Amino acid sequence: MSTKRVLAIHDMCSFGRCSLTAAIPVISAMGFQVCPFPTALFSNNLTYGDFTFSDFTPHMKEFMNKWTQLGFTYDAIYSGFLADASQIAIVEEAIQRFSKEDGLVVVDPAMADDGKLYPVFKPDIVTEMKHLISHATVITPNFTEACLLLDIPYPKEAPSNKTTLQLCQQLSDKGPKNIVITSVPSMDDTIKIVSYDANTASYDECIVSRVPFSTCGTGDLFTSVLTGSLLNGITLHHAVQKAADFLAYAINYTYESGSDYREGVQVEPCLAHLMEMK
Repeated sequence: MSTKRVLAIHDMCSFGRCSLTAAIPVISAMGFQVCPFPTALFSNNLTYGDFTFSDFTPHMKEFMNKWTQLGFTYDAIYSGFLADASQIAIVEEAIQRFSKEDGLVVVDPAMADDGKLYPVFKPDIVTEMKHLISHATVITPNFTEACLLLDIPYPKEAPSNKTTLQLCQQLSDKGPKNIVITSVPSMDDTIKIVSYDANTASYDECIVSRVPFSTCGTGDLFTSVLTGSLLNGITLHHAVQKAADFLAYAINYTYESGSDYREGVQVEPCLAHLMEMK
């Protein structure tokens, strides 16, 4: 039996773990082939404040045309950080052309945090992302992104469980049947992640302790573990718990190591722990 393949549509940072350099080791360690489809090539991640990059948009359709010619298909398609709103049409085309029937489509609408868009994006990214999530099996917005996708203001207070359930249901009405919302405002010393499976109408929440360490690529690691877990047949809520537990372990390891936060989470020494997790 051939190894399942994941088409990972993210940017590639040569230095500093995030996007493809986070997804590739994690999903590979979980037993799947990762086929990188870069949206842009960066010298390093954005936390350094200075970088150079090349937009890969002009080459993306060339790649897809060659894959079609060669008859390639993928068991899962997983999109994350995109260079700009124009690339969303390319991701949609990739899903249409290469996703198997009943294949897994994971969309991380990475575009905002802390109540606002990332500085590299214009408002049109939100409009286009609303179209993209309609093609997804699973979406993993953080709380800010969930609010933007639903055109609701970012609240000043932590939402109730009833409110987050309603947000999940409203997002599911837009197409994806599995919703995961990360970074839901909670108590100062905890992080809340909620999940909703429209197929079973089940809702769950996962709470982990907050480590006083902030870096890039944490969302990429979380969604990568989630993707690998779902491909392994784990249920949504269990997959969310596993992804949250691994991320907490890896962040704590990185924090205690005293490494430069700009380098991202030290995922490599933590992969053995991931393999031991049930």
